[in-house]
Amino acid sequence: MRIIIFLFFIQLPLFAQKKADTYSLFLIGDAGNSTVQNDVHKTLHQRLRATENGGVVFLGDNIYPRGLDGTKDAELKLLTQLQILKGFQGDWFFIPGNHDWAKGRWKGYKNVIRQANYINNYAKDSLHQPNTKHFFPEKGLPGPVTYDAGKFVMIFTDTDWWLHRSFYHKVGKEDKFKRMQIQYFYRLDSILTAVEKQGKKSVFLSHHPIVDYGEHGYHKDKSWYYALVNYTPFQAFGVLGVNRALNSEMNQPRYMRLADKMYDILNNHKNVIAIAGHEHNLQVIKRPNTLFLISGSGSKLTPLKRKITQKDCLFHASKPGFMELIFDENDKITLKVWSDKNELLYEEKGIY
Repeated sequence: MRIIIFLFFIQLPLFAQKKADTYSLFLIGDAGNSTVQNDVHKTLHQRLRATENGGVVFLGDNIYPRGLDGTKDAELKLLTQLQILKGFQGDWFFIPGNHDWAKGRWKGYKNVIRQANYINNYAKDSLHQPNTKHFFPEKGLPGPVTYDAGKFVMIFTDTDWWLHRSFYHKVGKEDKFKRMQIQYFYRLDSILTAVEKQGKKSVFLSHHPIVDYGEHGYHKDKSWYYALVNYTPFQAFGVLGVNRALNSEMNQPRYMRLADKMYDILNNHKNVIAIAGHEHNLQVIKRPNTLFLISGSGSKLTPLKRKITQKDCLFHASKPGFMELIFDENDKITLKVWSDKNELLYEEKGIY
């Protein structure tokens, strides 16, 4: 048990706080489907170059379809995003998604480690940032990893650690997995409590959404199909990899349990912003204690096939783009949603 606790504590690096100026946090997900820079990449690059104090987070699925698998195409898809950072002096981070984990295949862990090493080496060799790590969480672990940006604290989580089948997993099998899971939620609740007491915002960053009104979200009309695959003898096909594609759908039982548990913990605290990619569109969902943002249209689009009528969904669009959270000097937050053509799709001042 002591070893597991140690693994979690070493993921909490201490960073110096940022100055009290306005801070812009850019959010782009699922941006790894092109070997050349697309219009979203180019627009984000322009925005970053014009930002004096800020950061950017790439929200997973940084390389389609199977992560950094040793092919030239995979490397080029990652480079299209890393090259956005040239000339940018702010904070930047990558988190892994299910495609970075090879979409549930047994090489997923290896590909995630390879991607982390590649990104950190690029920072050192090409961006001349030798003493800073940029891929969190590390070593295929779930987190939580924190970064104090002054006005708010980023909390990085690898949700695919839960969803990647243990048959192919290299981190935390059997009883260790259960202990690590308990320790994760304990640490997450402790971090949220500490940040709340400091009067700061908690920015919870993961690839998979906790609340989602898009195609990957929970669908009552599809629940029978998932029950057939997951609760009958058909689940045996999972060992053969037949139902790997279902692992990252919210109807999948493990995903549903994970989302419910994370939602309950986040909802018990104030000043929480939960940010994800995965869904290839843009969604802004505001609930009493938590603001949920989905920014996953960096290089792919998923149509919003069902009509969204929920009043807590303030904005949704199946368009390429990214988001920007602006934390001003008065601790007010402005949300902007940008298109690939540098058009402002949505703006709300004082959203949270």
